[in-house]
Amino acid sequence: MSGLRHMVSMPALNLAFGVRQPVDGTLPTHANPGNRLPTKVRFVTPKHPLHPLRWSSVPRQFSRRNLGRAAALGAAGLAAVPAERVLAEVSGVSNATIDPIFRAFVERVGGVAIVGDPLTERFLRNGRSAQLFANFLLEHWPENAGTDYDVQPALLGELASGGRYFQQIAPFRSEATVEYIWQTRHSVRFGFLELWNRLGRTALLGLPISEEVPEAGGVTAQFFQRGKLSYFAARDVPIQIEPLGRIYLAALNDGLDAVYTVHPAQPQTPGASTSVQLTVKNTGDDTWAAGGARAVTVGLRWADSHNPSTRATPAPVSLSDDVASGGSVTTDIAVQMPAVPGPFRLQPDLRVGGEWFTALAVQAPLIDVPAHLAMPDIRVGLLDISHDNPGVNQATIFSTAGLVVRDEGGSVLANLDEHERVTIRRDIPNQKHVIDLPDGTRLQTIGRVLIDPIEGSLLRLEETAPQRTYRGSMEFAWLASYQSAWVVNTLPMDAYLSGLVEQNDNIPWEALRASAIAFRTYAYTVRGPRRASGALFDVAASTRHTPTLYTRDQVYHGYARELSGTRLRDAIRDTRGCVLTYEGRTIHAVYFSRADGRTRSWHEEWGGPIKPWAVAVDDPYSRGQTLLGHGIGLPLRSANAMAAAGANGEQILAAYYTGINFEHVY
Repeated sequence: MSGLRHMVSMPALNLAFGVRQPVDGTLPTHANPGNRLPTKVRFVTPKHPLHPLRWSSVPRQFSRRNLGRAAALGAAGLAAVPAERVLAEVSGVSNATIDPIFRAFVERVGGVAIVGDPLTERFLRNGRSAQLFANFLLEHWPENAGTDYDVQPALLGELASGGRYFQQIAPFRSEATVEYIWQTRHSVRFGFLELWNRLGRTALLGLPISEEVPEAGGVTAQFFQRGKLSYFAARDVPIQIEPLGRIYLAALNDGLDAVYTVHPAQPQTPGASTSVQLTVKNTGDDTWAAGGARAVTVGLRWADSHNPSTRATPAPVSLSDDVASGGSVTTDIAVQMPAVPGPFRLQPDLRVGGEWFTALAVQAPLIDVPAHLAMPDIRVGLLDISHDNPGVNQATIFSTAGLVVRDEGGSVLANLDEHERVTIRRDIPNQKHVIDLPDGTRLQTIGRVLIDPIEGSLLRLEETAPQRTYRGSMEFAWLASYQSAWVVNTLPMDAYLSGLVEQNDNIPWEALRASAIAFRTYAYTVRGPRRASGALFDVAASTRHTPTLYTRDQVYHGYARELSGTRLRDAIRDTRGCVLTYEGRTIHAVYFSRADGRTRSWHEEWGGPIKPWAVAVDDPYSRGQTLLGHGIGLPLRSANAMAAAGANGEQILAAYYTGINFEHVY
């Protein structure tokens, strides 16, 4: 907890867990001197994203106050009143009572000592009855009548934080006093963890949406989806539930509000200079001043957890003129992209008097600004024509829409129409390749024979049936040192990954994402040294058709794999360029089918130097089963089970590859 090993101090019979609310409804003086409305929450500037909002290719709008602006009073027997009026009227009211539909829930969780005193009467919010309390916003879910979920706390923590991005952290293995929460990629530690557990974990506070953040006066705080906890050592009870309802209610009446219209950014090259265009409308009551002590500026902050962790923050833009209520401003903000590829994000925000609007509960969107390098290709050994592969003595190739045959120098040897076959074999005594065309013509050439399909079509290799259909191009080449000819398939890396049959298409989505990252990491890692050594191809397709070399590579069936479903291809697209690294270098991410309660270390099974990312770990998802495979790295069936239990792809990979990071290489 930022180094603070604080624990919850629990006075006898203090069911408030440190929330010491007097019976008159005022806040204790140590939390709110003078019993005034609390001062605004001040957030530290984050560096990375929480809410993975995806923005389409059309401008999107994002507005503020989901509680106030969408609500209307709905107390029995009263006419509906606009929510902004209701909330303004109750901001100073101290005699609100707990509505009967919320009373049982309040009593069950510990009374007003936990939820705080009621600040409003019952009102409608997004069609549901709601009531705001000092610490929580409660909603009625009548469809869950008869269960413990007919009343639920709303996402007040997200509302009060303005959707502000808080820096996420890399997955780690949880311990008794520190727990990693994979759903939001944050942790809960020590005293906050103890209190979170005692309050029912997600039932009341929800999941953490921040790490511990420093606030004014030496306070350490942590935001959750539905509330907020704080720690201050000098208090009688150091850990308390924050009065987030009061803070949010004050923010709703401060005269500030904004709507963002975001113009999506196109993918950029790493290191490029670009700009983000956005329009911001003043939907509050106050005029935004262009100058003076209360001048409003428009800025952008990085909002993602990808490397590099430090980069230039875009310079804020000053307003050229005052913007009155109902007015708007459109601006282009210059952005210097990070020097490495990745799915980066930015968050626009307005600033006034040294404070960001998101810290005042004004919602702000997240904008995707990806930086892409060209996708690398990969060379796959499809077919081994040698004594090691009995019965195969030639390659028969055709296309779904036609193809072009060229010699090694690029000269066109033949143009074939749809489904017309070219047959290529090696004339060993004469050290030439023999090419038979469909019209009976026989050609001879030396060097490699290159086969390119007509744009948009696929190539087929008869001798690898039933798979036989492939994206990309092919070549026929001779490997003298092994006295064998080979058909090599060259295609983009992600197209190759989409043709792997190591996982079925119907497994849980996060297991597919984890698998896609592992598959890419393996292929990318072995590709480099094999190309550097002058190898004919980077990976072999299988042991069946390529027995001579590289028999431990991934099993590749080409386009036939995509016919069984496109979810793997979607997962590969979703994780574009993402690989596993250890101390800045990609790892040899081997994997296997099934563990037996534990994995094995690389050194244990294969000897050689110890690889710290490939050590033995316990595997509860395979207990009672028998080992199937070498036992090193990711057990695919355990990945499926772990995803089915709710884990995300990054958590799965971090559980089996020790100490790894996630970086992007294109």
